[in-house]
Amino acid sequence: MSIQGSVVGKTWAGILLTVAAGAIIAFVSIQHSRSSPAASPTLAPSAAVSAPDDPPLPPPARSDSLVRDTLAALSPRSLYQEWVGTDHLLERLAAIVVDLAADESPNRQLPIPAPRQRFSTVRVASSLAISDRSYARYDFFANVIASLDERQVAAVYHKLHPLLEGAYHLLGYPGKPLDRVTARALRRIADAPVREDVRVRKAGTLYVYEDPALEALGPVEKQFLRMGPRNTQLLKDQARQIAAALGMSLQQKPPLVGSR
Repeated sequence: MSIQGSVVGKTWAGILLTVAAGAIIAFVSIQHSRSSPAASPTLAPSAAVSAPDDPPLPPPARSDSLVRDTLAALSPRSLYQEWVGTDHLLERLAAIVVDLAADESPNRQLPIPAPRQRFSTVRVASSLAISDRSYARYDFFANVIASLDERQVAAVYHKLHPLLEGAYHLLGYPGKPLDRVTARALRRIADAPVREDVRVRKAGTLYVYEDPALEALGPVEKQFLRMGPRNTQLLKDQARQIAAALGMSLQQKPPLVGSR
């Protein structure tokens, strides 16, 4: 995936944070898709199975109103209010958490406008590095997420938990606890790499990371690199604070012997 080509393939980081916070919605992807609106999440017929003890999900029109009103209280900022104005919020939030936990791009969820400024670089010795001006394109996003109160986010998450978990089960995970995948999503943000100097090189008409180790990273980690050290650190700190407010441990647990 090129740096320039996905210039923010949706700021998953935000997604994550907000998601985990219940507000996660906004966080959603900043894939800055300039064209078509985000498509509504779709469930495969074989996957649309809820757990026996799940409360029935209300119709989208009712659930959207409930979720939107709950999330809207987290921030009065106009940009945030736009983020929570989409439809099928429960399904989108659940899908965002799953995608982030799996290090996949949730680029079908929640439309957010593309940055007005283009990706740019500066010359450093014989190399090119992502410029501070390019990082600054994401300041607005990181600032909104960092402004959320982690205790209020935790309260929203708990309030919406039954509905969010039901939507998560309908994605094809009946009986699986939502908190486990939420913790993985937050841990991915908390563990995101922070680099002061990110070198890139031209590959045809696109840019790729000069360091093979960075180029081999997944889409979520690459998104953080594009956002810059300042914005990445803000989101990492917020993820840890939200996790603490939720009582979730972000320590990586070793895999069980024989597990897959």
